[in-house]
Order: sequence, then C-alpha cells, then structure tokens
Amino acid sequence: MFNLFGRSKPQSNLPAPTALQQQRHKQIETLKTFNQNVCELRRDVEYRVTCSINNVTISLNIQLPPEFPKDRPIVVVSPPLRHPWVNEQMVVTGCPGINSFSVHTDLGRVIRTIIDEFKNNPPQILPPVSAGGQLPYPSHPPQYMGASSPYPTTSYPSSTSSYMPQVPMPTLPSTSTTTTPTPRPEIRVQGNFSPVPFKYKMPDIPESFDEVNSLSVADLKELHDNETKVVDLFSSLPQCQQLYQDRDKLNDATEELARQNLDKQPMLELKKKELIEKVEEQNELRRMFDKSSQRQNDLMDQFKPAMIQANLKVAAQQAEEESDVIAEDFLEGKTEIDEFLQKFMEKRVLCHIRHAKEEKYQQLMANRPLRSTMTM
Repeated sequence: MFNLFGRSKPQSNLPAPTALQQQRHKQIETLKTFNQNVCELRRDVEYRVTCSINNVTISLNIQLPPEFPKDRPIVVVSPPLRHPWVNEQMVVTGCPGINSFSVHTDLGRVIRTIIDEFKNNPPQILPPVSAGGQLPYPSHPPQYMGASSPYPTTSYPSSTSSYMPQVPMPTLPSTSTTTTPTPRPEIRVQGNFSPVPFKYKMPDIPESFDEVNSLSVADLKELHDNETKVVDLFSSLPQCQQLYQDRDKLNDATEELARQNLDKQPMLELKKKELIEKVEEQNELRRMFDKSSQRQNDLMDQFKPAMIQANLKVAAQQAEEESDVIAEDFLEGKTEIDEFLQKFMEKRVLCHIRHAKEEKYQQLMANRPLRSTMTM
C-alpha cells in the first residue's frame, strides 16, 4: 500500500547476477573500450569488430560460448584471407591471447592484438568466390569448437551435392579421417569460339624438300641468284599453302567477330542506359533506406528499455512534486478543502500508478535476460 503523503520506495525481487554473468559483462565492456566499430549482433552472444587494412574492410566475428569467459571465445574472420594466425575455416587459431584465454584475460585487448597483427603483417585477401561459385570457407563454425559450443557443427564430405558444381572443399583439422579434395572443374567457353587464349599450331615442316632435291646444279645456282624464284618456290610448298589458308580463315573469323560485336553495339548501349538508370534508382533507394534507418534508430533510441524506464521515473517524480505543491498551497490557505482533495487525490493516484508501472517494468526487464538464458 502506498503512503498517502510520503514517497513510495520500489521494492525489487530481482535475483542478483551470478559471478560468471558479471565477468561476462566486464569482458564485453573491455571489447567496447579497446576497440572501435563494435557492433552487437546478438546480445551477450555475438559481436562484430571491423577494421581497415590496406583499404580493405576486415570483419572479426566474436562468438561467446555459454560458459564464457571460462571457455575461450571464437573469432571468425571475413572476407577470406590467408594469414599465419588464421586457418582454412577463417577461424583465428594462432593468437596467443585466445589460445591461453582465461577469466583474467581482457577480451578487448585480445581483439586489439589481432587487429594490430593484421596491420603489422597484412593478410593476403583471397578471391571471395571459387571456380564453382561456392564460398571457399564454410558458413558455420568449424567442427573442432568442442562439445560445449552452442553452435552447430557441420561436416563437409568430399562428394558434392546434386545442385552445386564440384569444387574443392576445405580440409577440417583434427579429424579422424582424411578426405581428398574434389578436382576443380575444367573451364569451358560457351559458344562457337575457341578457348581463350588462342594458340595456333604451325604445320609440320620436314627436314628436306623433295622439290629442291630434284633440281639440277644449274637450277640450284639460278635459284640461289634469283630471290623471286626462291619466294615462288617456297610459296608453292604445301606447308606455306596451309599457312595461307589458315591465315585467310583467321581473317574471316576476325571479321565475322567484329561484325557480331558491331551488331551488338545497340543492345550494349541500351543495356548501358538501363544500367545507369538502375544505378540511379539504387542510389535513390539507398538514400531512402538511410533516411528510414536514421528514423528507425531515432525511434529505437526513444523506446529503449532504459529510456522508457527513465521517462516513467521522471513522470512519477513530476506528479509527486505537483502533489507536494498542491499540499503546500492548501496548508498556506490558498485553496479550499474540496478543491484540494480533488486535485491532490488525482495527482497522488497518478503518481502511484506511474511508480507501479516503473516497478513492474523494472521487474520485466530483469526477468528478460533470465528467460532468454533458460531458453538457450
């Protein structure tokens, strides 16, 4: 029961956070203290830290197990890269701070160490897509995370699925059996053209020519003295005739390809115009999206649990102060008793309602992480 003239003190039956939860929150705070661009993907479970290395944005996805910080965190890197600290599954395994992680280790310092290592020894960025159109690294955490990991483990057999081309899959570390990667598919060129680059095969040239062996000494001397006859003789050889035919065919093919390219120029111009329009449309949609995102962020800030609770507390205090002013006016004889009772009771009821809402809301917010932990 609320006191009529006194302030009500909200009572909280919330369970105190455990020592492990307190350590977990402290570790997350160190992550935000020592690093910039920290993005919360899932509260108390997954975070992302981005950094720029040689004009390339590298993301570090930090995944916290349920028993963190007793269990060490898992850091997955994207885009695909090659570095001594990163294995084939893009998981950071060579960082001493992660390998020797304990409850006394600062998570923020460890992530800062990884970023500094990437800056001092820049990794080699790998192509994002392999020859078959599949990412060269798995989309789930690797299998060696252990039985205590909350994330599903996925095995990668050497056989390919029915809808994906054959591409080599990464080898899983610390597995009992080894698999042989599937060979890469051959690259084939669609259409009636030869594979690129084109390589011409010269005709076989014999060591001797029968046409010259049958000539007399006088003919040979005349051939030696007359360059025109030498050219005519060798031009009539089958090998040279084959070269001339191949040259004519290549010229015809080149001209045909040039005509086809010219015929496609109007279509290319049309596609170029459509592309420019799509880019402009995309830019306009991007501006609208940014504006809507800003509006959403403003609304989210306005309706944050802490903001709602603060507004309830301020409103309750305001109603209580107004009731105190009404009581002082009555004691000073400025208002009649009937008017005082009406106004004072309205303000006190409003004050108690707001205090009750504030206390109830505080209980709901305190039980919310407990329920989410039980459902995990």
